[in-house]
Amino acid sequence: MFDQCRLLWRLFLCLLVLTAQGLAQTVPTTTVQEVRWSDFGWGPGNNRNLIGRFTTQTFTIPRLSQVQDCYLQQYDGSNPPKYSRYSAALHLDYPL
Repeated sequence: MFDQCRLLWRLFLCLLVLTAQGLAQTVPTTTVQEVRWSDFGWGPGNNRNLIGRFTTQTFTIPRLSQVQDCYLQQYDGSNPPKYSRYSAALHLDYPL
């Protein structure tokens, strides 16, 4: 009644799941966010509408009005940096 192939298959699946979980938890440490007032002009050579470049998940932007929009795009730490093709819009509504 003991099926050795079934036991080996279950052990293989457990090992596969544990390996996949270990790989999924690694987060790249060289990711940087670039935050701008408009959704154009991305890159290190343009500082016209730049709010800042941040390596942390939390950052502070200057308050210019009650409602303001800004855009975020990630890039890596390579030289020259490789920017993501997608950007995120941040809509901020500060109560006065």
